[in-house]
Amino acid sequence: MAQQAILEPELASIFADHVPFQLPNSVRNSLVHYLPYVLALLLPLSLLILVFSGGLALLDGFALHLKSSLSLLVGALSLVWGMLALPGLFRRTRRGWATLYRAELLYCLSALIGTDLGGLLLVFVLGFYLLFQIRTHYA
Repeated sequence: MAQQAILEPELASIFADHVPFQLPNSVRNSLVHYLPYVLALLLPLSLLILVFSGGLALLDGFALHLKSSLSLLVGALSLVWGMLALPGLFRRTRRGWATLYRAELLYCLSALIGTDLGGLLLVFVLGFYLLFQIRTHYA
């Protein structure tokens, strides 16, 4: 088995082993097939939102605050990791899945730093649930 990423065993026990509802194989197969295409569409939109947020922060003077600057920086790193995951997701490699997993972790950290509890909850619960439901499809 490939080396596990940070916190992967702990999160796998929550989102893959102990969830009451497992997705049917047909849904998992569809997620694996369409996920790279959806990400390829959403990542550039997320980049635009990040640039817009950074511009607003500069206009409002919030960029001087460490918290907002750090949140934007970690969010940008999350987008970069998401983009780096795309080739592996198209080829269905374990490395592609692990890279997307790390991007999700970075996004959670960004949301936590920026106190975006709604985004944190959405990505943590739904994002990791879906990610761990399809983990076995990546060799």
